[in-house]
Order: sequence, then structure tokens, then C-alpha cells
Amino acid sequence: MKKSQKSFQESPRFSITGPLSFSDQIAFDQFVLAIERNFLLHITAGLNLIVVGLAMFRFFSRNPSDLYVSIGIGAFGISFLVMGKGTADFLRMRRDLALMKTMIKDHRSSSGTFSNAG
Repeated sequence: MKKSQKSFQESPRFSITGPLSFSDQIAFDQFVLAIERNFLLHITAGLNLIVVGLAMFRFFSRNPSDLYVSIGIGAFGISFLVMGKGTADFLRMRRDLALMKTMIKDHRSSSGTFSNAG
């Protein structure tokens, strides 16, 4: 089972059939930037939830058994889940991108020609 799982992780979900154009290279770069932007949005959302949790905990709670204390602690927990999910997705996609980059380099070296026609 582990051997088939490893081969599945090493095989990408796409194949290169023809020469890569300049627009394909631009699209790949935009894809990389979108992944990084998504990661930053997860981190920002997590930090915003931490601020909400602090505000609920500090400014609205009167005693430790108040509802706002529970909301604040819940916001803390959710913020770490959001940041953890964003980090896990980013690391998984970076691993896939590294595989794509090696496939593109191998394809370029095997074809020997570079096409800039778009």
C-alpha cells in the first residue's frame, strides 16, 4: 500500500503534450502567485480571529463564566485551525509545484526548442 501511495504522490496530475508557449509560462507564474495569496489570506483570517477573540475576552466579559469568554476562546481555537489548514494546503501545493517545475524543465531539455509564440 505504501509503495502505490508513494508512486501516486510522485506522479503529477497533468502531462505536457506540446511545446510550452510564453502564455503557458505566464499562466504558471500566475498560478504560483495565487497559491501564495491564498496562504496569506488564511494567515490574515487567522490573525483577525485572534483579535476578535482577544476583544471578546478582554472587553466584553464580566466574569469567567460569561458567554463572551466562550466566544473568545472559540475564536482562538478556530484561528489556529484556519492557519493550520492554510499552511497544510500551501505546503501540499508547493510540493506539487516542485513536481511541475521538474516536469517542465525535463520537457524543455528533451524538446530542445523554445517556443515564444502565444
